[in-house]
Amino acid sequence: MEELSKPAVVVVTAEFVTIASQIARLTGHASLKRLVLPYPLEGLPEEEVRAIAQRTWPELLRLLGVRP
Repeated sequence: MEELSKPAVVVVTAEFVTIASQIARLTGHASLKRLVLPYPLEGLPEEEVRAIAQRTWPELLRLLGVRP
């Protein structure tokens, strides 16, 4: 997407950071920005998942280049 002048961020849980980085590098996107969420998310109470989303939302916006 970034070659189309569109910001791109991959969102991945901590468990998959290494493989996401390897895939990005192998496909020519080594500098792809990423937002790492805690692992596991599955099985967490909805309130906790919402809290994680609220905590990480500002970082996602920053990585996308959105200015306050």
